[in-house]
Amino acid sequence: MTDDNQLLSMVVPVLNEEDVLDDTYSMLNNVLEGIGLDFEVIVVDNGSSDETPAIMGEICDRDQRWKFIRLSRNFGYQNSITAGMLAAHGDAIMVIDADLQDPPELIPKFVAKWQAGYEVVYGVREQRSGESMLRTIPTMLAMRFITWMSDDIKLPLHSGDFRLISRRVRDAFASLPETTRYVRGLIHWLGFRQIGIPYVRRGREKGTTNINMLFLVGFMFNAVFSFSIKPLRMFSLFGCFVLATTAVLSVIYVVGSFLSNPPPGVTTVIILLLINLGVISLGIGILGEYIGKIYAESKRRPLWLVDYTINQDEPRIAGTVADNRREPESNDRRQFKIAE
Repeated sequence: MTDDNQLLSMVVPVLNEEDVLDDTYSMLNNVLEGIGLDFEVIVVDNGSSDETPAIMGEICDRDQRWKFIRLSRNFGYQNSITAGMLAAHGDAIMVIDADLQDPPELIPKFVAKWQAGYEVVYGVREQRSGESMLRTIPTMLAMRFITWMSDDIKLPLHSGDFRLISRRVRDAFASLPETTRYVRGLIHWLGFRQIGIPYVRRGREKGTTNINMLFLVGFMFNAVFSFSIKPLRMFSLFGCFVLATTAVLSVIYVVGSFLSNPPPGVTTVIILLLINLGVISLGIGILGEYIGKIYAESKRRPLWLVDYTINQDEPRIAGTVADNRREPESNDRRQFKIAE
């Protein structure tokens, strides 16, 4: 191995990315081979239904540095990158999407910051090019909302999962027991020495995105309710405001009833009842989101199930990370038990 046996692990989550995998392979190899470190690329398939597994099988057969973990179904983006990070053997682990909208040519900058002593190096999306405004504006607003709603730990604005972490941070991350995961928030919560690198995120050249408005809303809710109790505090303050307003209006109504004939008030009563119903429904909904998170955590189900792997030993999960580097068996397609 080169450079004092340092190894860089790249984690690439995929879902139906048959159109871009060949380009991903060539572009990543071109960049990584020029860094001067040994490297491995761990592709985590979230239950693709296209030719992604077959293409990855061919890539792994001709290049042992590329490894493949196929999950038994789609366990979500956050769990797929967790699986890849915990399966990595590197001294540094970096996540990048297969569509390469996050530019791989910036990888040397991330590595340089890590070698300079930073334990977490994250990308900051200063601008987006090649994407429609209908997608860019909601995404940027969602990122701002998530940052604003974070309470005890402020998340960096417009940061994503395009990041590099040290082996020490990965092991600390592996000790976090949450089953409902917001990875970028959890890594930022860990602390250590962190720095951001601004960049321009580009549009897709091939394939179609798996992100739509419904996914974005779900992602935003998961981030907020998994990493902040500010909605509960805000609703408590809103409830106090409603009670205070109601008390003032009650006094005004009582005083007015002595000074003049009171109006029939049917419309006022209906409006107040509807407002009351809306407030109660909103509160129950917010509370239900947190109760749902508690319910999911209490079941303690595995974060993912592995179907098979190629060139890769069994991926570990939180609390069972083995700090060793076993050489991968050639074209190993073994069945594994539940990650428990």
